[in-house]
Amino acid sequence: MYRLLQLLHSYRAFLLLLFIELVCIWLLVRNNPYHSAAYFHTSNALIGTLYKARNNVSQYFDLPVINEKLASDNARLRELLSQSQVPIIVESKQDSLENSHIDYNYKYLSAKVINNSTRLMHNFLTINKGSVNGIEPGMGVISANGIVGKVMSVSKNFATVSSLLNTDVFVSSFLKRNNTFCSINWDGRDKLKTKLLFVPKHIGLEEGDTVVTSGYNSVFPKNILIGFIDDYTKNASFYDINVNLSNDFSNLAYVYVIKNPLKEERIELETAIQKENE
Repeated sequence: MYRLLQLLHSYRAFLLLLFIELVCIWLLVRNNPYHSAAYFHTSNALIGTLYKARNNVSQYFDLPVINEKLASDNARLRELLSQSQVPIIVESKQDSLENSHIDYNYKYLSAKVINNSTRLMHNFLTINKGSVNGIEPGMGVISANGIVGKVMSVSKNFATVSSLLNTDVFVSSFLKRNNTFCSINWDGRDKLKTKLLFVPKHIGLEEGDTVVTSGYNSVFPKNILIGFIDDYTKNASFYDINVNLSNDFSNLAYVYVIKNPLKEERIELETAIQKENE
């Protein structure tokens, strides 16, 4: 305490001058509109810069939470979009058989990719959602850019997904321009491209044609983007077609798992018909 008093005493003249200057500046700003406006403009700019820097730092550390929230919001919006695309049936007369309400809507659950492979013949990725979140084997998985793959196995808190970069995965698809039914299967070569199979050579093709899911199975809704035709040649009966994938599988962060509420009912019905025809 004594040393502090000595220090103040040693610098008493400077401190008194500093105090008087501050009082003068305060009086100048208080009583002069021009200087007052300049002061507040400068102080606001400085404080704004500090707040912006603090906010940037805060947002950086909050990015994981923000990304997860955005993914959840996108999943909810996809559900609403799928609901809006349900065809409306207009009945002129009431049918004699009253049909109960059928839910045609796909459900979407966001998940984060925590592991991913692209260099194998049977590539897969791991997501941070599992059976406790309602994930089941066989569910479709997509991203904001298009189709990703199918759920392969599930534990309590995680699930593995066979990606489209898997030589055992086939996806029912459509050529959007002419509604030609075909199939997608990766040949194990280029992680940016896949093969489009079973397109008859009399079908007209153009480079850049869009390939989407057909909706013929119970895994993926119709019109989910797969990719675009890169090049093609004619074989004996079919084209040999290369498709540029819409997804970059080496850069997946968040995906959406698709649940079809009517999947089990459809599979049960189709299995029964197949058994009857055997």
